[in-house]
Amino acid sequence: MASHTFTVHLQPIGRRVQVRSDQSLLDAAQLAGVELTSLCGGVGVCEACRIRLVKGQLTPLTADESHAFSATQIQQGFRLACQARPLSDAVIEIPPESLSTPQRLQLEGLQKVEDLDPAVRRYFVEIPPPSIEDLRADLTRLRDALEPICPNFECDYKVSQKIPSVCRSSQWKVQAVFHNSRLIQVLPAYPKTKLLGLAVDIGTTKVAAYLVDLETGEVFAQAGSMNPQIAFGEDVISRISYLINHPDQRANPEGNVLHRRIIESLNTLIEQMLAEANEPSLTNEAIVDAVVVGNTAMHHLFAGLPVEQLGVSPYVPAVSEPLYIPARDLGLFIAPSALVYLPPNIAGYVGSDHVAMLLPTIYPYYAAPSQGLSNVMAIDIGTNTEISLLHRREIVSCSCASGPAFEGAHIQYGMRAAPGAIERVQITPEKKILLKTIADQEPVGICGSGILDAIAEMYFADLLDSKGMFLNNHPNIRIQNRRMEFLLVPAEQSGHHQEIVITRRDVNEIQLAKGAIRAGINILLGEAGLRAEDLDALIIAGAFGSYIDVRSAMRIGMLPPIPLERCHQVGNAAGTGAKQMLLSKRYRQVASELAQRIRYIELSNHPKFADEFSKSLFFPPKDLSN
Repeated sequence: MASHTFTVHLQPIGRRVQVRSDQSLLDAAQLAGVELTSLCGGVGVCEACRIRLVKGQLTPLTADESHAFSATQIQQGFRLACQARPLSDAVIEIPPESLSTPQRLQLEGLQKVEDLDPAVRRYFVEIPPPSIEDLRADLTRLRDALEPICPNFECDYKVSQKIPSVCRSSQWKVQAVFHNSRLIQVLPAYPKTKLLGLAVDIGTTKVAAYLVDLETGEVFAQAGSMNPQIAFGEDVISRISYLINHPDQRANPEGNVLHRRIIESLNTLIEQMLAEANEPSLTNEAIVDAVVVGNTAMHHLFAGLPVEQLGVSPYVPAVSEPLYIPARDLGLFIAPSALVYLPPNIAGYVGSDHVAMLLPTIYPYYAAPSQGLSNVMAIDIGTNTEISLLHRREIVSCSCASGPAFEGAHIQYGMRAAPGAIERVQITPEKKILLKTIADQEPVGICGSGILDAIAEMYFADLLDSKGMFLNNHPNIRIQNRRMEFLLVPAEQSGHHQEIVITRRDVNEIQLAKGAIRAGINILLGEAGLRAEDLDALIIAGAFGSYIDVRSAMRIGMLPPIPLERCHQVGNAAGTGAKQMLLSKRYRQVASELAQRIRYIELSNHPKFADEFSKSLFFPPKDLSN
């Protein structure tokens, strides 16, 4: 039988590869330079190369697969990559445990957290045991013991179920954990354990989680993963469209698949962080508070709120005010009665993650204008880029649909930041190409910072004109299939023995992404009556923003040309803001106040956006961006 060729999308890595119908998905991963775990060499014995089919058709289950998976897992689409072959174009989700090398995730950020005053606190108390003469109920005697320090408290129903067993197993010496005036946990007094909080930043592409000691502010553990929702769409609109086109998911009483996947992912991260701690006394029950931030769509999907209205104009969120949701209602694997705090959203496409990002970046200047910096811009670059400008104590914000190109998506040889991804490119005056890859492995693709570098270098080496068209000024520029492309890595030098090229379409994808960002920047500056050179500080946040070469971003016109010393790359500021709100009730109040005071501009309705976007597609004159 003749073989056919299909495109296999490997998520959340962001790689695409053409394979024949007689090749397995393990072959596809190896061809794409994705290192799937395969201890048995692909004969189906080790069961390590587990993947999940999201879209498309594969060959029927083999006997090895029927043995490897439960009926539920089979229904969920799990397969062994070495056993399954494509029968159509397919989207495959690779769980983190199936990868032999992890992707690089940005977890660090501004670490300083002041005003240690968490919403959760605990009291140690000894309770008189019952007797024939003292027949008070267990909850009543706990109330009486706590009366001097916490009178008239509410008790969560789930906690009342635990009180009898905990009191008796601990000889009536307990610790009572409160969220404000609500009793949310009862634990034995001894051994005294850490009281932990969970801070989470759910990005469109990546998820960062932190376990924090609520009494010291110390980050106890941290972990990151790719957002598993990527398998249902690279960007927010694609995921919303998926739910619109699958009404059965919207009606699912257990929540739609996108909600379930992010909860599953967070529970895995929680287990991972607790396992790394290696303290037997620390269990999920010790995590008694949580703050979760994300853009409006990620916020809604996490909370189980409808998102269909976010996909059509005027893009109205279901909820913009702060939320407190019991962990058990979400299925989050922490203390069941713990309250998960979701900060306010600003608009349909500016969510609580941007509010969190403003806390360690813009807010210090807003609260202390005497520092002398009056014009400060903060930009969180990602699949959806949010920008805020502080000018004369007014904050104005916008959101740019910059797309997933900076994460490697829609780039022919693009990939996310994993070992073997090209992250730095330099073209010398002699036209020699110099590369740096993550973990110094042989190149298998190019990530966002690498494609940004490459295009900036090509432009300044006169290999591209200001419109992004190729100029035939280098031996590696050639015509393939009647289209011009730039050979970045020959096949014999790559990790998968395939050429890595940059195409005109790749250049166009970056032009569209950087054009949207620069248009947003220019409109905010125009609203404030400022020029780029009036900025006292430009703060660049986010995973992608942490790794880019700011000079390259200025060279192609994504960022305005200002002195480099005014630019500050701060890492995952949204994660830092989430930790601040976890550790300080004041920061929760500040977040609410900021969200109410921000003036949001919807770019799609702005009269100057189309013109600014069109102009920003071009690369700037070299004397202005150098």
